[in-house]
Amino acid sequence: MPWCPKCGAEFRKGFTVCNTCHVRLIDHKPDGTETIEELTPPPEGWERESPKKQRMLRILRALTFVLLALAAALLLQNI
Repeated sequence: MPWCPKCGAEFRKGFTVCNTCHVRLIDHKPDGTETIEELTPPPEGWERESPKKQRMLRILRALTFVLLALAAALLLQNI
């Protein structure tokens, strides 16, 4: 099981980075002698998309899908 060398948290297989400390996980329980490899911070100004923006994108995707389905149905009727 992977472990965080900074906070000592244990993770399930497949995880590579501690979600609290943002450091790479090690494959054994930390004993204090590990070196902590800090990950590079995200670029300045980088932020997650706002929930409002995510909602709007989902609506636009759904509308695009509906319009494409309607266009396909109309084309198939004319064949």
